[in-house]
Amino acid sequence: MTEFKGTYFNGKTSQAYDVRVFFDGKFIRIRGDGGHPTLDVPLEDCVITPPLGKSRRWFRLPDGARCETDDLEAIQALEHSKGGNRAMRFIHFLESRWLIVASCLSALVLCVWAFTSYGIPFLAEHAANSIPSELTETVSRRTLEVLDGRFLSPSELGPERVSEIKELFRKLDNEIDSDFEYRLEFRKSPQIGANAFALPSGLILMTDELAELANNDKELVGIFVHERAHVEKRHGLRSMFQNAGVFLLISALVGDVASITSMAAALPTILVESGYSRKFESEADEAAGLYFIRKGWSTRPYQNILLRLSEGSVEHPMASVLSSHPETNERVKYLQALEESAAAKGEGQARNRGKAF
Repeated sequence: MTEFKGTYFNGKTSQAYDVRVFFDGKFIRIRGDGGHPTLDVPLEDCVITPPLGKSRRWFRLPDGARCETDDLEAIQALEHSKGGNRAMRFIHFLESRWLIVASCLSALVLCVWAFTSYGIPFLAEHAANSIPSELTETVSRRTLEVLDGRFLSPSELGPERVSEIKELFRKLDNEIDSDFEYRLEFRKSPQIGANAFALPSGLILMTDELAELANNDKELVGIFVHERAHVEKRHGLRSMFQNAGVFLLISALVGDVASITSMAAALPTILVESGYSRKFESEADEAAGLYFIRKGWSTRPYQNILLRLSEGSVEHPMASVLSSHPETNERVKYLQALEESAAAKGEGQARNRGKAF
């Protein structure tokens, strides 16, 4: 027999009645002072409210009346007999133990961090690879319109110099196989200064200031290979998806081109504001360094132009796109380490060949 004190409301008036409640395993029997009220109700006809912390519990009777009590253990006994609120009882069990709550909160924070650090970049890469070339061209064209309207002006580079650089670019394009059709265009921009950057379609823009800063062709080749790596690895689109929000990312993953196209007007601004992560910049630097090593060149020319770019950099609204690179000294040290590793590997292979004879 379960017995506890409670407060009874008949559901018709606001008057409260102090009662005693008895449960014999089948019926809930409510007895008030002086015999009023007197009720016998099957437990299965009652609705027991879910637990909420240590707040007062109550159960509703079939006629709309209800009975409240502070005896939480008694209500739990009724719940167990009725077999209801199992999920809420489990939640209540978790909520009432601070160690479990702290563990769940830590797990939630860890999951959010893991999804942000690894999940979104992983999904963004797959989304970028699924974008059709037509949409890539649209995004690149509109991005160029944004850049021309805000930061760039027509090139003033002499035709002879333009021809020399385009020939260098053409030779590189013929040397490296690619699924992209690369194009080189020039712009002048005192606001941005010496720089080059690639749009997702394969269009590479070079400022007059960078062409004037370069001391030799190898320096420009390093820049071209770096920017091509951004295109090949779809760094621009991946950065855009990582910063554009979950809706756009999911639309790309499920192939909802209509949703992406409808947002195409906003994508150039997102692309301009996103920039490249340190990881993406390091990957592009690695591509340039390995190209120089395969050619039997030192990476010094590429290091030199990076250092001069750092010395002459200017602050501008597009810093997130054009100047979000890792620290130049770190980039130079990375290229040096890459070259030293290749040299050591070559020496080891030479020694092995000598032993074979």
